[in-house]
Amino acid sequence: MIELRLATQKDLLSIKKLFLAGSKENLILNRSKSEIKALIKSKCFIVAVLDKEIIGMASLDYYSKRLSEIRSIYIKKGFRQNGVGKLVVNGVVSLAKKQGVNELMLVTTKETQLIFEKMGFTEDIHGFKVALFKKL
Repeated sequence: MIELRLATQKDLLSIKKLFLAGSKENLILNRSKSEIKALIKSKCFIVAVLDKEIIGMASLDYYSKRLSEIRSIYIKKGFRQNGVGKLVVNGVVSLAKKQGVNELMLVTTKETQLIFEKMGFTEDIHGFKVALFKKL
C-alpha cells in the first residue's frame, strides 16, 4: 500500500535522486540539496512511499493565501499511470487548503495538461493562455 507523508531530512538522498531522474527526463527542474532541505523544512513537501521506497513527490510553493504553486511533481518510472501522481497532487492540495490558500497553479507540459485538467485545473480561470519564458 502506498503511504503519503511529509518528507523528512532522512529522505534527502532519495529525493535528490528523483530530482536528478526527473531533470534528465526534462519533466522537472533539478534542485540542489540545500533547496531540497529548505523544502523539507517548510513542511510543504509530500512523498509517496511504497515498501520504504520513495516513488513520487510534489511540493507546495507558498506565495500567499491568494495564490500558491504546486511544483516538482515527479513519479518514478515503473509507477506511473497507477494513480500515484493524483495521490501526491491531492496531498499538496490538502496542504494548501490547511494553509488557507484560495488558488493553486502549476506549470506543466502539453502532454500532461489533460491529466491536470481532469483533476480540476484549468488554463483560463483568469484568461491566462500561456506561460512565457526568457532564457538569460
